[in-house]
Amino acid sequence: MKTPYACQQAGKQLLFVLALLLANHIAQSQGSRAVTQDIQQHFIPLSGSPEILPPAFLQKLEGKRLVGLGEATHGTAEFEQMFSLLARSLVLERGFNVVILAEANFYDTRALNDYVVYGKGNAETAVRHIRHSPTLLVDDEEARKLAEWIRAHNRTKVVEDRVWMLGIDAMALGGGAYNALKLCRERNIPLPPATHQYLSELASLSADMYENYARTLPLDTALARLAPLLRAVQHQKYKPDLNEEQQWLLQSVMTLEKAISFLYDHHVKHEWSKQQFRDEAMLANIKWVLERRPAAKMIIYGHNGHMGKEVGYQFFNGYTHLGGLLHSTYGKDFYAICTEAHAGSFWAGKDNPTSSIAQNKKKIGLAIGQAVDAPAGLLELNATPALTAYFNSPLYMTFGNLTGTNYSPASTVNLASAFDALLFVRESTPKVPVKPKSALKRFSFNLVMQPAQLAQLAEKESISVSVQSGHTPLGTSLSGEGAYVSLMFLDSQNQIVGYQATWLTADMKLHEQHYPLPPGSARMMLTVTGSNVAELHLADLQVNGIKIDLSKMKYYGEGYDTSIAAGRIVLKERG
Repeated sequence: MKTPYACQQAGKQLLFVLALLLANHIAQSQGSRAVTQDIQQHFIPLSGSPEILPPAFLQKLEGKRLVGLGEATHGTAEFEQMFSLLARSLVLERGFNVVILAEANFYDTRALNDYVVYGKGNAETAVRHIRHSPTLLVDDEEARKLAEWIRAHNRTKVVEDRVWMLGIDAMALGGGAYNALKLCRERNIPLPPATHQYLSELASLSADMYENYARTLPLDTALARLAPLLRAVQHQKYKPDLNEEQQWLLQSVMTLEKAISFLYDHHVKHEWSKQQFRDEAMLANIKWVLERRPAAKMIIYGHNGHMGKEVGYQFFNGYTHLGGLLHSTYGKDFYAICTEAHAGSFWAGKDNPTSSIAQNKKKIGLAIGQAVDAPAGLLELNATPALTAYFNSPLYMTFGNLTGTNYSPASTVNLASAFDALLFVRESTPKVPVKPKSALKRFSFNLVMQPAQLAQLAEKESISVSVQSGHTPLGTSLSGEGAYVSLMFLDSQNQIVGYQATWLTADMKLHEQHYPLPPGSARMMLTVTGSNVAELHLADLQVNGIKIDLSKMKYYGEGYDTSIAAGRIVLKERG
């Protein structure tokens, strides 16, 4: 039993603890009020549908050469609209002349740049060929509108002063491999058969085959097959007769090694290496642009996770992304803006429903949404010491991607060190894919050989394919233009155990190729696939000397009319 004195002492201790808690609560409340007041004082509101950002907004970007805008989700319409508004404003008011879609593949966007600079092709087709990851981007109306606006703006400029628009990513290997083959063909650069074969396989792979294909070929073997290409082209950049298109093709080659390394991280290891091959390739492509336009000023658009000068989202801790590389390379010339939404929903990918913007009492969007009434606006994260301290404290922020994964809200750390400013939207609405007006020019003719047929062919322990073929290219800047013949080998569980492909030349002639038969093969799919040809002819297809009935091949594609008979296939561009 406690004595009266002990009880008295315990009571004093309790009062002391309560007093500390009360003082801490008062301090937190005062700090919270100070943060709210600072947000209200320094928030630059946006409302309606302005053509140009307000001067107070643009003043924050004075003297910057690279402005990065991150998006908290890939599927929020308002973030894309804000990017378009920012791009137009910087082009018109600050002389920016390069617009970069960071997560669109460099390989795929030469046609986009040719459209905005030279008026070649059309915006819809160029945008529809852009890939994010290896999959085709959705029919993105906002990107198309921005491309058309840049094209209209460029009409009033001499070529040297026109605005560029391109991607800098290196995730989809098909375009890079295609560009490598095209460069070698145009420059008469010889390649070992294994290297040419490997590039042909990469160029013809569909997106859903990346993982299985990578599992059939160790990374060391893949890089060894690539090495002769890199040695063969290393002096090409110094050639005075290298034209503008070939410079682009060459840069595609120079990032292939990083792209392949990332492929194995992403599709085989299912993890990221501490060395960020993908973001290093992005930086290499930005440097390539600046080598050609030393006075360039660029606006760069990608996910928040790529744009921070330091780690913003806590689960990226330990990784260096594009924003960090830009900050270490260009210092104060780089200005980083992140985005955040108070509430709403976002589109989570082509095969996924929309996801809601999740809430948390320490979510940044909630704090800003309660402090201001505007539907959108900009806030400098380091405008006051109180704001710096607040945004560098442990908080939460929206995070969403195109795989259906919703990490929102994700924890943040040192956000005011990672970003200079935050672009806020009150209500996130899902971006909506728009039905295209024209078809993509893509085709595939497939024939599956069952175990009994393959067993008959396998007596020679190799597969020989010969075909009379020829095609007429459309002459576009789109990567992948042309045709390939490929063999995909499956085991009894329908897992890929081997894949071989050969690029078919345009002139009508007999193409013949020999392939080893992978162990464990139970079925084989023979495919003739390609895109962006005006016309294609196939005849006299034989496998190990056995003539194939071409009428048995199944056609998949869009934008073409086909005529298929037992001995001949004719494919012609529709319209």
